[in-house]
Amino acid sequence: MSILHIAAAMLLSVLPAAAHGTQVQIMERCGCVTGTGEQRVRLYGTYENKGLYATDIHITVTQADSSEEIATIVPEQNAGYLPAILLADFTGDGLQDIFLGMDSGGSGGFGYYYIYDLSAGEVSKIFDFGQLPMPYAAEYADGYRLRVTDSTEPTEYSLDIHLRGMEYLDRLYNADGTLKAPVGADVSAVNTVLPFFVNTDDRFHLLVMRRITGLYNADAFGYTMEFMRYDGERFASYFRCVSVYGTDTQN
Repeated sequence: MSILHIAAAMLLSVLPAAAHGTQVQIMERCGCVTGTGEQRVRLYGTYENKGLYATDIHITVTQADSSEEIATIVPEQNAGYLPAILLADFTGDGLQDIFLGMDSGGSGGFGYYYIYDLSAGEVSKIFDFGQLPMPYAAEYADGYRLRVTDSTEPTEYSLDIHLRGMEYLDRLYNADGTLKAPVGADVSAVNTVLPFFVNTDDRFHLLVMRRITGLYNADAFGYTMEFMRYDGERFASYFRCVSVYGTDTQN
């Protein structure tokens, strides 16, 4: 199990099993998301396979003391594995926002992520995983390297791949370490989004990760890591780096 799957398991709680085709309340969180009293935020979904994959995912927000309906939120991507919500302050206004995450399933470990703000009395989507720009590109380079570039910065990351083994490398390189021909690699769309608390900022930030792969999807080298903070209008990147798999964690 990779570190991402462990982190996801910690964030997205194990859900109760549900009957085939039954809509259930997956979880409930209580907090102040509007600025007026306490609200109950409930996540619902319809299960098709013993409580793992949910469809028709939506969120309801009601006033805790009166059960008055405040909002119903239906995400664009409203089906996935292990959907879960987290109430946390991402904007720094002292109110909690609604973080929604779910897994896509499959070996790539992809997920779908949104954040909703209700401080103005209506639902405002302030984060959408599908709307983030894609600044990265990757390719193989001479010297048994994988090059990852960032179009927004004069930054280039160079990954040493010589431990892949000669059977792998001989497909790509001449004996002197030069490429036989130009070969592209891949940086995926948003793979994982992890919220984390920053005590010096007294709010939650986001860690956005994209998967770096080589000749095929299972040929994974690591992840780009982008740390993001809400700046009043959007989530802006303030630090970027690349992480690599250890030799005992490659998948």
